[in-house]
Amino acid sequence: MSSATPLAVDTCDDVLAALGQYNLTTPEGLALARAYLKSFPGARPRDLVYHLVEQHLLTRFQADTLLRGVASNLVLSCYSIVDVLGAGSMGKTYKATSSRDPGWFAVRTIPRRNVMNLQSIAEKVEALKQVRHPRVSAMVHVGAQGDRVYMVWPLIEGGERLDDLVRRQGKLSARQSAQVALQIASGLQAYHAAGLFHGLLQPTDILIGTDRRVRLLDFGVGFLLTCERGKSLLSTMTNGKAMNHGLECASPESISDPLDRTLLGDHYSLGCILYFCLTGRFPFPSTNPVKKMLGHQFEEPTPLGELAPETPPRLVTIVQRLMRKQPQERYDSIDEVIRELQVITSGGRGSQAPTPGPMSRVDVTSPESATDHDEAFEETSRGRRAPAKVTPKEEAAPPSLSSELRSMGLWLALVGIASGLASGVLVWLMKRG
Repeated sequence: MSSATPLAVDTCDDVLAALGQYNLTTPEGLALARAYLKSFPGARPRDLVYHLVEQHLLTRFQADTLLRGVASNLVLSCYSIVDVLGAGSMGKTYKATSSRDPGWFAVRTIPRRNVMNLQSIAEKVEALKQVRHPRVSAMVHVGAQGDRVYMVWPLIEGGERLDDLVRRQGKLSARQSAQVALQIASGLQAYHAAGLFHGLLQPTDILIGTDRRVRLLDFGVGFLLTCERGKSLLSTMTNGKAMNHGLECASPESISDPLDRTLLGDHYSLGCILYFCLTGRFPFPSTNPVKKMLGHQFEEPTPLGELAPETPPRLVTIVQRLMRKQPQERYDSIDEVIRELQVITSGGRGSQAPTPGPMSRVDVTSPESATDHDEAFEETSRGRRAPAKVTPKEEAAPPSLSSELRSMGLWLALVGIASGLASGVLVWLMKRG
């Protein structure tokens, strides 16, 4: 986390100065620290700091950072970092408070050297702030300080990530899977109506709350990978690492061109998530990233009839249409997806195939409108309560071989896995299917 030049914390006065300068504790906390020093005049800086930890006035993470002399790293604009939540392909994520807004926030940092165009995302973040949904944690701020760029989301706590839930209890029932997909689609609806997409949707971004309601995390992360001007915010290597991390549910077009992210790309990712819920595995489960990419672009996944034969034909058709290789062959809008999924969750005739036609807007954006579906999800999950706290936080024939090889070469360069692969290896892989 170090971005500032370390400053020695040699005395308890240095500790008190850092606590006050960076607002690391309350006025009451500072008073308690001074009282402690009066009672123990020979105390060392470490003694004072860990006394504050014992009194729950500092976290252990804050204490260790302060003692390293880099307390300035704990403050990013109005956000005060209190703990580390984890590290991923796009940087570390921290738990933070804000001096301007109540509640907890997730702050993700990226080295500034990896950021190519910070201003390009500012308008998108402002647009995200205008669209709110109770089940969606959308980016609320992006900024830079020192050698770090940071992004901020409201922190949603409690529950279990969808990938952990499926791995723990196995594949979900058809109705439960449709309910998860319906709630994801309802969260996407208002944003899609405003022309905003997630861009990197996958099971790790889906949180099943202790109330059994589905919530979407990291909305806006896709804008870090592309923008309307056709320029990525992130450097090539950072962009590639992020894309490799999201490969399980990546749309074919985003594999051919990592900057090609649209609303219909979210449709494909939703289809992959639904397939994952129904079968307990991803559509293309190979551990080889190249084979996985080729699968998304050119192959069909193992049929649902083989892995989940109890799946209603109507739901099978929904998954197949969401996962069409060509974007224009998927659903016209997320409203149409919602309409089809509602038939499944409401107990409609699952043997019927969906009938395409003109769609009126379906409103399922309010918590109340989804209550019946939440109860259905709860009914099928009874006795499988999630852990108390987990945070933060996925056809047409292929184009010509030469054009695909060029796009695959670009993609492999981005994800940082192609440095040792010659173009002949790709040709060999494609000939072998």
